[in-house]
Formats: sequence, structure tokens, C-alpha cells
Amino acid sequence: MNTSRNNVSKSSTEETTADRASADIGIVCTHKGEIRPFLKRLDRQRSYSERRITIRGGFLDESTRVAIAEAGIGFAAHREATELLISEHHPSWVLSVGFSSSLSDVVQPGDLCIANEISDTHVNALPVKCTLSARRRIHVGRLIVADEQPATPEAKAILKERFPGLAVDTTSLAVAQVCSERSVRFMAVRVIVDGLAEQIPVQAASMLFEPDSRAIGSALGTLFKGFRKMSEMNVWRERSATAASNLDRFVSGIVLQIAEKLHR
Repeated sequence: MNTSRNNVSKSSTEETTADRASADIGIVCTHKGEIRPFLKRLDRQRSYSERRITIRGGFLDESTRVAIAEAGIGFAAHREATELLISEHHPSWVLSVGFSSSLSDVVQPGDLCIANEISDTHVNALPVKCTLSARRRIHVGRLIVADEQPATPEAKAILKERFPGLAVDTTSLAVAQVCSERSVRFMAVRVIVDGLAEQIPVQAASMLFEPDSRAIGSALGTLFKGFRKMSEMNVWRERSATAASNLDRFVSGIVLQIAEKLHR
């Protein structure tokens, strides 16, 4: 009899622990700056780090459990972060979100791009089921994943010519591949920070797309080299803040819509 009670107690404890670890929806990003406004919406936040990946969890709208993996820089890092997120937190959906550059004349800074296909520059392609329709400042179509984020109009023009798409990033295909392998539903949402004809200063590109300690140091160093460069960096800081806010508004709405369907 005592053994039975102990087994019931143990089983109940394990179930509670598993429930606390699980998430309805997972999000993978490169760095915190991409999702800072969204993080402010989450209640009861917790975080931990594993293998250089930071996992943050919390509740959106009281009952929707969200786990966010900050993967860091690079394709392999995003694969590893997605695998960890799925293995540890078992989300029903995973969203790849973050900053991107436009590859189209009609896609402007601040716009959002949702993938119905993701292709790289090495003949790999993956279709993405997407039931959303394009509307003002929200585009649906192909995302291109490059080995490096293009920072000049010339580099973006070459990519556009060879690999037509809405926008370019370096990691969304990594997340999509893992989700496909694990049979987890997936969505890619990218917000545009620079237009097709714009050039991003080296320090601003590092701040936006590769915010490691060296990039941050380089950006800060630039701020002390003169008023003109300081003003230029502030413009890109404001651009990134606007992009993150636009991404937050869209992603928070999508997360709640998905959660409503999951909880029916």
C-alpha cells in the first residue's frame, strides 16, 4: 500500500515537472535585441543557459507557455538551439524570427516577411506551409538564406539576381530543417531592417546581425570617433528598435492565434 502511494506521488511529481518544462510555442532568434519588446509581454519569466544557448520561458496572456532560444550567430548554432528547444520543451510550433535584409523593391524597412519557402545558395530548398495572406507591409513568399548577411547594395543585387526572394537572412533554414526532421510545425517571420538599395555601415551590421562582444565593442568604439558617425549609428539603433517593435506586434498576435487553436 505504501509503495503504491509512493509510486503515485512520484508519478504526479514527474508529470508536474514535465508540465513546467513544456511549452506551447517555441521561438528561435539570434539575439535578445530582436525580441526585446516581445519579452516584456511575458509573465513569470525564467531563463537558463546551456551550450552557449540561452533559453527564456514565460507566459503570454496568462496561459500560453512560450520558450525562446537565443541561438547566437550562425547556421549550426540555430540548428543546435532548435534541437535543444524541441528536446527540452516539446513545443507544438516553432517560429524562427529575427532581422533580415530586403531582396525586393517592394519590401521596405519595417516590413514583415513570412516564408512559404526557404532556399539557400547551395540548391537546398524547403517548402513551408503558410495559410496567411499578404497584406499591407506583410509579405508572403520565399526567404533566401545566405552564408553571410549582405551589407551593400551590390551584394544584395547579386543575391536578388541569382536567388529571387523577399528577404535574406543566414539562419531560418536551419530552424526549418530541424522542425521538418522532428515533425514540428514551423513558421519563419522576418522583419526588414535595411532596404535593397541601402548600405549598412560595418559597425551597424555587426550590431544588428552579429551582436557578440567584439561587435558591440566595435560599435561603441565608432560612437567615439565623431558626431557624424555617432548620429549614423543612432539612426541604425532606432531602425532596429522600430523593427523589433513591428516584429513584436505581429509575433504576439500569431502566438495567441496558434495557442487558441491548440487549446480548443
